[in-house]
Amino acid sequence: MRKIKLIVPLLSTIMLITILVGCAPSSNDTSLPLIKEEPTEQSAAVGSTSTTLEPVEIHIYQSKYEIDEALKAATAEYTALNPNVTFVVESSSSGDFQTQLKAMFSGGTAPDIFSTSGNVDLALMAEYMVDLSNEPWVQNMSVPALESGSYEGKVYGFPLAVEGHGYLYHKDMFEQAGITEVPKTYSELEIACEKLVAAGFTPFSGNYSEWYQAAIFEFNSPIARQADPLAFIGAMNSGTETLIGNQDFIDLANLVALEVKYSKSPMNTDFNTQVSDFATGQTAMMIGGTWSQPAMDEVDPNMDLGMFPIPMGEDLAANDKFYASSAPFWSINKSASVDESMKFLEWLAMTPEGQKNLTSGFKLIPAFTNIKADESAIGPTGTILKQYIDAGKTYGIYSSYYPNGFGGAQLFGETINKYAAGKLSVDELLTELQSNWEASK
Repeated sequence: MRKIKLIVPLLSTIMLITILVGCAPSSNDTSLPLIKEEPTEQSAAVGSTSTTLEPVEIHIYQSKYEIDEALKAATAEYTALNPNVTFVVESSSSGDFQTQLKAMFSGGTAPDIFSTSGNVDLALMAEYMVDLSNEPWVQNMSVPALESGSYEGKVYGFPLAVEGHGYLYHKDMFEQAGITEVPKTYSELEIACEKLVAAGFTPFSGNYSEWYQAAIFEFNSPIARQADPLAFIGAMNSGTETLIGNQDFIDLANLVALEVKYSKSPMNTDFNTQVSDFATGQTAMMIGGTWSQPAMDEVDPNMDLGMFPIPMGEDLAANDKFYASSAPFWSINKSASVDESMKFLEWLAMTPEGQKNLTSGFKLIPAFTNIKADESAIGPTGTILKQYIDAGKTYGIYSSYYPNGFGGAQLFGETINKYAAGKLSVDELLTELQSNWEASK
């Protein structure tokens, strides 16, 4: 068995996947008492020392837990340029982000800058958000980012990154098991799992004790593979389409069953255990994405890490795509700190110092056409995703279009977990997922 360096303090705080995509949950409560004070005229040029002497505190609440320390470093750098501006940065895993955000709104402590997933979030909360359409960085937003970050022709979201997910894997484990190429079909994945077991490895680090991963990553897969995902979602909402009997959803069921079969205690594995098992070399594969790279680098900078598209079914072309999107976004609440909040985002997107934080600091693939990714920072996961993006080989991520936002998503995830636990057949799984959708509309 291979040896991997273990950094104990990190493993107690690894909270990197959510992502969504890193994706922030969608709100479905428009009655929240958000702060709605009108902004004042913006002052001081971006990147320069602020001419406003009055102290300003910007509260950032965001869902990308893995960039927490890097974000705090960026805000400290901004404060050095603008001593009157200070920050309170709070980061949360996406599993409980929505609950905490609602509590802040309900308690009258809504943050100045907060994460959204675009699309549904913007439709539900646009009246409380600052219109960012005239900000200078908007002209540099990538087309997918502009589409997802806009509502009714207005831009409300600052795109933090382009992110994508697939299967993370240990290249050296594959080599020791005699796997010379990454699996490109379901049957090849099954064979790879058998080889890994024969070599003494546990193939998967599976997590079916929590609903989030099953709902946001796995349930998205068959939706994204439809010929027109948004049309499919619209037809599901209107009742003219069904997922019952849909081959892509059947393929998902088979994939879940395979992961469960070749995982270590998947029904008792939570997110932290899933990630730490993989990071320390106890498992060979796990669902993960570009956001996983920084934490893996901290565990072992020399980790021979790779990522490959998730093979569902036997269609080679359909399987040769990663799932990617421009979420999450940062939106600005109409609070007393609008001016400085807008200037901070402009600093990130429009100055060399800010851009360096987005790329080298946050270790993200930027969603702006004028900012180049730092390949040394994004590592092998980011590098391969960027290659696929440049080649046009990606599917979208549609969790922000689920009916009833995270209310619907939780139902989908819980139902998939029931199937993983052996409580539902494939037919029963699809029937219950269909019922979940109808109940969430």
